Amino acid sequence: MVLSQLTQPIIVIGGGTFGTSTAYHLSQKGYTNVTVLDRFPVPSFEAAGNDINKIVRTEYPEPLYTKLASDSRDIWRDSNGLFAGLYNPSGWIIGATDRSTPFVEASMKSAKALGVDPPKLVSTEEIHEKWPVMSGGFEGWKSFWSPNAAWVNAREGIVRMAQEAIKSGVKYISGNAGYAKQLLYDENQTCIGVKCADGSAYFASKIILAAGAAAGSLLDLENQIVAKGHAVGHIQLTPEEVEEYKDMPILDHLEGGILFPPQEDGIMKIGAVHFVTNYAKSLKGISLPRYRSDNPKDRIPAVVEARLRKWMETCVPKLAHREWVETRICWDGDMADYHFLITPHPRHKNLDIAIGGSAHGFKFLPVLGKYIVEMMEGTLDPEIAKKWKWRPGLDHSDYTTNPHPEKPEDLNDMPGWGTVKSSL
Repeated sequence: MVLSQLTQPIIVIGGGTFGTSTAYHLSQKGYTNVTVLDRFPVPSFEAAGNDINKIVRTEYPEPLYTKLASDSRDIWRDSNGLFAGLYNPSGWIIGATDRSTPFVEASMKSAKALGVDPPKLVSTEEIHEKWPVMSGGFEGWKSFWSPNAAWVNAREGIVRMAQEAIKSGVKYISGNAGYAKQLLYDENQTCIGVKCADGSAYFASKIILAAGAAAGSLLDLENQIVAKGHAVGHIQLTPEEVEEYKDMPILDHLEGGILFPPQEDGIMKIGAVHFVTNYAKSLKGISLPRYRSDNPKDRIPAVVEARLRKWMETCVPKLAHREWVETRICWDGDMADYHFLITPHPRHKNLDIAIGGSAHGFKFLPVLGKYIVEMMEGTLDPEIAKKWKWRPGLDHSDYTTNPHPEKPEDLNDMPGWGTVKSSL
């Protein structure tokens, strides 16, 4: 690579999972003029990856993601690496019903083909025997056990990677000076820069849009991305309960919810898999995130909470009606086929896209930026580039291995939205 390429100015819009990994890998490859723009300092407050924990697992119907997840897992669990101490190998139980079973079956097939141990069917009796704290009847579950999954301290992972990028010369700009509001183009529609909320403008020879769920506010994505919200609640366990629940696996019922083992501080995270959208009438029907930083009184919708509490009764009934100590709607940009959108823009030269986490992107934090940089340089494997290309017109209807088949509900259609209290 010639020196001029390494010194070219590059702007990364977004300091979440995709943007942080991109900045890090650019710096590791020797790029010396990289700027990350984000409304918030590290870790970006509204980024989907800025969370207390995320799942790292290798089960995927698509061999590409099984391979990427396995490579990422090896980095996450390296006790001498950047993420040392963040990996907690709890294993996980995957719960499925008729609609979500094809996802599990296809994941098992993919795992076997790549020499990865596939999930194994387990009975409710076996679950009760091994983990007595999970005393529910697991009604409607078809349960699979995999020892390959873990949870990681997501927020700390992003912080460490960003700090390492900064040490290598990456510049981060936050506040209104880093709050991207408009892409700038020349007369040939080549993207030349970014205008931010305070009126400042930044110019570069390469712009990488990694703004996640908010990317649609900056660029017409031709309906490829839908901003979806994933409701999350935290409950506080006592020290005695932490000891009682600390050895449980992650529970991920593909049509019910996700429950994590408690952290050392006693916080247990529960996530809904019934997603919400936010179609703003003023924005031509595009679903865009409704961030808590702009709407601090928002809580998770009552209908979502009630559904989540009812689901908890099937697996951990003792905890099903605990008061929330915090709730959040975590927004991500979802693609209809769950492949990422990592591609040069087809019409705007110098503009590259790196979005589409689709509620499964965080686990790839250690390696994702490597592929984004390869896309930027034009060296990405053609088979991978084909899956991640610009592809308007996607349809969910024929996606038989959709892990979460429930149809999203719109916030604006939910009764009492924004007024739900912190407990039932």
